[in-house]
Amino acid sequence: MSKEHEKHVQVEERFKIAQYSLDVVSAELTRKPPNPLHQLVSLRNLRYNILGQTWYFLIIFLVIYYILQIIYQLDVFCSHIDDESLESCQTWLVNMFSHWEEFETTMTRLVTFLMGFYVSMIARRWWDQVSKLPDTEVICLVLGGLVWPKEGSNNASRQDGLHFKKTVTRYVLLSWTMCLGRVSSRLRKNMMTATDYIEKGLLTENEASILKIGDLSSSAWTAQWCVPLTWAISLVNNAFNNTGLVPKDHKDLISPICKFRNDLHLLAEYHSKPLPAVYKQAVWLAVWGWMAIGIWANQETEHEDYQGLGQFLKLLILDFPGHGILIYILVFGWLRVAEILNNPFGSNELYDINLATVLDLNIWKSSLLLENQENFTDSNFAEYPVEKETEKVQNSQNACEKETK
Repeated sequence: MSKEHEKHVQVEERFKIAQYSLDVVSAELTRKPPNPLHQLVSLRNLRYNILGQTWYFLIIFLVIYYILQIIYQLDVFCSHIDDESLESCQTWLVNMFSHWEEFETTMTRLVTFLMGFYVSMIARRWWDQVSKLPDTEVICLVLGGLVWPKEGSNNASRQDGLHFKKTVTRYVLLSWTMCLGRVSSRLRKNMMTATDYIEKGLLTENEASILKIGDLSSSAWTAQWCVPLTWAISLVNNAFNNTGLVPKDHKDLISPICKFRNDLHLLAEYHSKPLPAVYKQAVWLAVWGWMAIGIWANQETEHEDYQGLGQFLKLLILDFPGHGILIYILVFGWLRVAEILNNPFGSNELYDINLATVLDLNIWKSSLLLENQENFTDSNFAEYPVEKETEKVQNSQNACEKETK
């Protein structure tokens, strides 16, 4: 990371809500989505493109297809038939291949209908989850508008205000991590135990005791992910009713916290209540059955005259089922799309959202917002003192009253 770029992602230590990696944040901010066409021909990303996702299905098809084609061309099916009945046996085989071709046409309609319905539902569920992934920006902005410290007053100083905003935001991020760590394997790998949370700066040992975490190496306590949001709302109520850090409209701060909880709850529900397994089984069974029928339906029915092994192999290559292969690439490609979209927070490095990276990015964004709120207030209030502005307004009002009289 360049020094110029590092300067833009640096945040003063006193404004940091928790620990985050500068390299991770910088990489995420500069990351560009891959070009789909470039990815198609890139050897580096071969396992992520449509060929890399479907090659094993195609290998199965081609191996069985060519085994049957070799057996057919060598008349193995009719080897037990005498020469007089050989022609009728071959005719029977041709009719059987034609019969399977009719079956394939019917199955193609059924499979495309099931595939369209299945993938569209999976894509809709994917977007519902991705669009509901909450962040802390709105809460930080509301904190900047409603938290109003009063110099010289107890429990409502500038330092108290900053501590209050950092604590509320940290509790929100703690709840985010506890909930989504149960959904994302990559986030769970980084934030598996209470010790990881403490080292990250999202949790204190005192808060761990409040959550009744007896074993810091355990992860079962993350089921209480809603508790930190309760702490945040309690702090907001105390700031409104006691300390006065939030002089009014504290409900406008509680509302985005509740919405944050609702979004997390929705993501947790999607994870705990997936589509019925029989739905996926029916689609896969239909596609595999369709391919099995296609192996027979795509057979070349014309017997080739060949002389020697070389010519025989050449004729087999010329009989390559290109049209069938293209259709199977598309259909199995769509099935792989459904598998990838089924969990947007999975372990696929290219397609899935890495919530471990998103956590660092959210910590950085929240810290940056709080830093700029404090620095902006310092610089602008120094330039435009409130007392002088109030005096100007009062003098203007007095002048207007005199003119009226």
